[in-house]
Amino acid sequence: MTGRAFLSRFTRSEDGAALLIFTLTLFIVLGGIAFAIDASRFFSAKSRLSLATEMAAVAAAKNLRFLDTSALEQMTADVMRANFEGASLLSYESDSAVSPTVAVTPNLETGDVTVESSATVPTTLLRALNFMDDVTVSARITARQEMPEAEVALVLEASDSMEASGRLAEVRTAASAFISAMEAEVPQGAGVKWGFVPFGNVLVNVAPHSDWVESGSWPLSLPPLIPGTTGWTGPLAEDRWCVSPRNSGAGEDDIPPNVTPFPLILSLSSEIDMLTGLPHFTNVTTADCREERILPLGDGATLLDALSGLIGNGDAAYGRGMLWAERLLSPQWQGVWTGDSTIPAAYDDAIIEKVALLLTSSAASDISENTRLADTCTRIKGNGIHLYTIDYLAPATTSILLQGCASTAGHYFRVTDAAGLNRAFLSIARFLTIVRFPG
Repeated sequence: MTGRAFLSRFTRSEDGAALLIFTLTLFIVLGGIAFAIDASRFFSAKSRLSLATEMAAVAAAKNLRFLDTSALEQMTADVMRANFEGASLLSYESDSAVSPTVAVTPNLETGDVTVESSATVPTTLLRALNFMDDVTVSARITARQEMPEAEVALVLEASDSMEASGRLAEVRTAASAFISAMEAEVPQGAGVKWGFVPFGNVLVNVAPHSDWVESGSWPLSLPPLIPGTTGWTGPLAEDRWCVSPRNSGAGEDDIPPNVTPFPLILSLSSEIDMLTGLPHFTNVTTADCREERILPLGDGATLLDALSGLIGNGDAAYGRGMLWAERLLSPQWQGVWTGDSTIPAAYDDAIIEKVALLLTSSAASDISENTRLADTCTRIKGNGIHLYTIDYLAPATTSILLQGCASTAGHYFRVTDAAGLNRAFLSIARFLTIVRFPG
């Protein structure tokens, strides 16, 4: 073979090898580009799915005890899909990941809700190169519903008009469901302490705190200190009696009774028992003094029991009602209500949240109640108390007051029927509920 012929053959062989190397190199480069593009899509889908699953788990935990299982699953799936579908997956095409599958596992005993999700992400260049068609990404998040550590004052109108309209019965039912749902949550710290102010007029029942009244006004010459019998059982302080508003500025603020005591509303009558010849004493206090007491901060069971027997009495003195809610929550009253010097907590307590919830349906017969309500709400909010208001078909003037009283527009609820009332209470329960990620 001549030198020229050998060189020509060698050149042809080199051309073939170069083509093969070029083809392999191009395939590797294109495969790398395809992998990079599709990997970006997979990571984007995984990140989006994890975020959507987390948001769905939080929503599910918030609603764990407020929805039945079917509604909870549907709501969780809706939240998941709303936050995942339509996400850009870094594709040259308009395609997106297939709608995710969602599984919800609630545990009412622990308050945990586990949300598991998966979605199929279609490939692009990897599909074209016949490497793979689809990739499945998944996520799993557990969230826990917890009862907040809070002091909550429930201020409910319980007037004659509320009773006559049938709305008071609906309020009893809705408020009881609200408290029961909150009490079923896993408590954080000490959980919720509940206070209760049923209002109908300016007189309030503060039994058994007979030491709160003006000096010398509490009757002492009674059986068993003197001969005779009584129409009540046990100490008189545990029977029905009330206090009226204090005079001047003390009647409009949270000054405790050891500084400025209250005027006593208590009437007793006596007559000689013909059988024994001894005096028989009867409590004939005005009917404007309601049976239901103001309840200091305590457990939910006591409040539920009080709600079950709540009846209408008097007019809607909502300004006085809120004033007593302020006294329930004010640290100036520490040790006054129960003897526990830590209750109510300080306004600046870093852990305990303070909440007041006012529900009314009427206009006050005394227009001074409007100013009193507005002023008290301003003070309450200024001290960091979260104030919710529920307006149950109240007249326009009262509605405006309630809107101004609420901490924000989202803290005000206008309801027109029992179903709306239940929704309002459960919305507030959701606001108060805490969600954490265990572990």
